[in-house]
Amino acid sequence: MTDADRIDGSERRGAAPPAFGFDRSDLAVSGVLILICAILYWDTTRWDAVPQALAQNAPPTVFPRLLIGSVFVMALLLPFERIWKARAGIDLGIGGHTIARPVVFITAAMLLLAVYLLPILGVLPVMVATSLLLPILWGERRYVAVALFGIGLPLAVTALFAFALKVNLGFGLTGNLFR
Repeated sequence: MTDADRIDGSERRGAAPPAFGFDRSDLAVSGVLILICAILYWDTTRWDAVPQALAQNAPPTVFPRLLIGSVFVMALLLPFERIWKARAGIDLGIGGHTIARPVVFITAAMLLLAVYLLPILGVLPVMVATSLLLPILWGERRYVAVALFGIGLPLAVTALFAFALKVNLGFGLTGNLFR
């Protein structure tokens, strides 16, 4: 396999990419993420402004734009990760010819279902279900630890948003629990 083959992303598992050049798959994923971020950011420009009498601390566009900006920065850095790791002598062990395992698609389907159910059921039950089911799906078998994580993390996040940040999570069936 020539250096040109390795640069374009066709390296074999276990073979470190050269310390120069980008992997095509990293560039593709980065490009898709940047495009999604651009579309989502543009969408936030179309939101109605909140009247000053109802504005609390920041307009509703601040948190989504911070999240979109964070993903954008990480997407910009993604193609360089493989190069930096290769220069440090670390093989990421990813890329090449292998196809995604079914757990990737099941995870995506579960997260899409969670997003769909969020306005119906509310934040707390969706976060609990997701925090319990995903670790088990990914192979975690320490069920006590999964239960503590699956219940503790959603309660802590919900309490943080409701009490410390004063962000209203009042939607869905369980929306009024933390008012």
